[in-house]
Amino acid sequence: MSEFARSKESLWRALQDAARFDETVGIDAQHFERMLKRHITPCPFSEANLFGRMLLGEPYILTGFPSPLQGSLHDVSDDEAGSAVMEWLGRNGSDDRHRLYVGPTGVRRDLTLEEIAVKWEADRTRFGVTDLHIKHTNVEDVIDTDTLSAFNILAHASAMAFEQEMFSLVISSRGQVTDSHSDAPDSSNYCFTGQKLWLAWDTYEGMRHGLQDVDRMPLAGKAHFDMETWLSLKSARWLLVNPGETLFLPAHLTHKVITLKRYVGIGGFFIALPNCLRVMEHWVSRVPLWSKRDVDGERDGLLGDIAEEISSKIVALRGATKRERRRWGYDYLEEAAQHFIKSRRPAKLRQLWSDPRFRCVAETIDVPWPCGSQRSTSNEPVLMSH
Repeated sequence: MSEFARSKESLWRALQDAARFDETVGIDAQHFERMLKRHITPCPFSEANLFGRMLLGEPYILTGFPSPLQGSLHDVSDDEAGSAVMEWLGRNGSDDRHRLYVGPTGVRRDLTLEEIAVKWEADRTRFGVTDLHIKHTNVEDVIDTDTLSAFNILAHASAMAFEQEMFSLVISSRGQVTDSHSDAPDSSNYCFTGQKLWLAWDTYEGMRHGLQDVDRMPLAGKAHFDMETWLSLKSARWLLVNPGETLFLPAHLTHKVITLKRYVGIGGFFIALPNCLRVMEHWVSRVPLWSKRDVDGERDGLLGDIAEEISSKIVALRGATKRERRRWGYDYLEEAAQHFIKSRRPAKLRQLWSDPRFRCVAETIDVPWPCGSQRSTSNEPVLMSH
C-alpha cells in the first residue's frame, strides 16, 4: 500500500471513529472523497511556516514545534510526555478544584488536579477540562508557557488584555465532544499525547447556512451541525492533531472538536504581528466575545488598549535587533498588510479605516493604504482617546 493510500485509510478510520461519539459527523465513502479536498495536512516547523501561514487566516498544523517541557520533565521522551505531565500534576497539583464536564450529557463536576489525573489515567468516563489555567502557577516548573507565547502580544500587555490569553492545560478523555463554538483571538494548541479531530468553518458563513455556534447564538441545547451543510461551505476545513503537533486556528472559525485518543496538551489565545490586522478586523466587525459577555461595561476600552499595545510594539521593534524582530514576526508585518489589503474590498477597507482602533494599528505599518492618510513616520505610536 502506498503512503498516500495509508494516509487516506487512516483519515477514513478517524472519521468513522469520530462518528461513534457524535453521529452528526457520520459520512459515507462518496462524501469522504469531497472531504479530502478540505483536509489540512501538517507541515514542518519553520519561521516561514509559522508566520507566513499565520497571516493567511487559514488553520494549519506544524510538526517539530519546540516542546514546552522543562525542569524535571525536560528529558521526557515524546511518547511519554502526556503521561509524565499527568503524573506530575497528580503529585504536585494544588487542592484547587477545576470545572469538568463529564459523560455524554456533559454533567458539571469540580475536581482537584489529583482527581483529574486519576480519572484521565482510568479512561473510563468521558470528560473534558475547560479552565485549568497555568500561567503564574507551579505548573510552569515543568511547562514553559513562553514557548507558545514568545510572539504573543497579549502575554506582555495590560492585566485585562493578559486575561484574554487564557493559557491552559487541555485534558480530555477518548470520546469527549466539544460542541461547535468560537474563540475571541486566534488560538494555538500543542499536543503532548492523544489525537483530536477538528472540524472548522467560518462562523458567519455557517450561520447563513444553518450551522450554529454556542458562543454566538442563544441556544437552549446543542448547536445544530450536519455534514452535508458543512461540506457545502467554502470555508470548511478539517484536520487531525497528533502528539508533537501544534495547531494554529484563526479567530473567525467556529470549530467542533472530538477526542479520538485521550489527550493532554496546552493552548491559549494570541495576537501576533502577522495576524494583528485580521484579528482587529474580526473584533471591529463582529464585536469581541468578551464584550458580548461584559454586562457592566468593564471591558469597553479593552479593544482600544490592545490596539495601542500592538502599535507600540511595532514602533519599538523598528530599532530592535534582528533576533528580536524575528521573535515577534516583525519581518512578516508588511507582507501581512499587503495580503490583507489585496483580499478585502475597498468598501470594507474604508469601513475599517473609519474605526480609530483599527486605524491606530494600520497607520503604524509601512505600506501604502488605499484610503485615509499614510502611516505615522515618527517613532511614537498612534494614540487615541476611548
